[in-house]
Amino acid sequence: MKKYKVHGEEFFSLAWSIVLMSRGGKASAQHCSILAAGGKRGLVKLIHPRNNVAYGEFRASRKALSVLRFNPNKGNFLFTGSYDNKITMWDIGGVDSQYNFKVVQLLMLEMSATPLHICFPPTSPSSHLLTASEDGLHCYDTQLGTNNTTKSRSKEMEITFPIYKKEDKDHDYHTIDGLSFLTDDIVASKNYLHGCIYLWSWSKTKTQRPDKKSRAVCAVVLAELQWTNTEIPYLALNTCPGQAYIVCGDDKGRLWTYHVTNLQKNSFQSGKPIQPTEVLEWPTPVRKGVGQVEGPSINSVAMDPELQFLVALSDKNMVIVWKREKST
Repeated sequence: MKKYKVHGEEFFSLAWSIVLMSRGGKASAQHCSILAAGGKRGLVKLIHPRNNVAYGEFRASRKALSVLRFNPNKGNFLFTGSYDNKITMWDIGGVDSQYNFKVVQLLMLEMSATPLHICFPPTSPSSHLLTASEDGLHCYDTQLGTNNTTKSRSKEMEITFPIYKKEDKDHDYHTIDGLSFLTDDIVASKNYLHGCIYLWSWSKTKTQRPDKKSRAVCAVVLAELQWTNTEIPYLALNTCPGQAYIVCGDDKGRLWTYHVTNLQKNSFQSGKPIQPTEVLEWPTPVRKGVGQVEGPSINSVAMDPELQFLVALSDKNMVIVWKREKST
């Protein structure tokens, strides 16, 4: 196990990518797995874990960083979200054998709230970006022009949801604290205080014409998944696209799982949310000298592409690993 610590820093987000490492002379460049980490100080640290080298850093913001995400098609393009309500697109390039590198700022996306999640549509990762925040879900055009000057851009559209119609002085559903693509077209998203998860079509939503003033379009909802009722925010969902699987934790240590293989066209119109495939209960571990540990909030979940393992991260410094058993 390798550990990287910086005095006075608190890392809030990290992201993996693959960049090219040149080896000098006539040797061909090789692929190199790197880790970017950022947080409280607004700096992005670039790390080559295999060689246990922190080879560089750059300032992404004067405020803390909330989220980091690499473009899946261009491993050297890094997007950083910060608490000054901005998302910045960087080209971090590659590295040479001496770990020299160069960072160039390409775009700045203006937001109305701190970005919580960044998501790239699988069919257009180089031209569109979805970002979830406490002020809703917004889409941005990230297509680069012919010149290399830094540009500042506003949202292309805001994607709204049916639950917004039920807002009142005590209920604000605009915080989107879960966002992930299930397929090339189907998106899973979660609104704070709403006890369901929306499944909606990216392509059908995007083809709508935005309102001229608000730039809003309503998500074309395909289905709702029944979840829990809680006032705890930031319980992020995740998807395993290859297995048509969605997982979201709750505030009692449980994992709500959904195997979505076939969405009926009229499933949303029926008004009946789809029930979870299975709810994995909190395993109630026993801590020495303390006794049974009550179910904590599950802040995030992750899965491998084959869905052999499911990992849940709690707010009590506990990681829970589930292994799938093959049915006989």
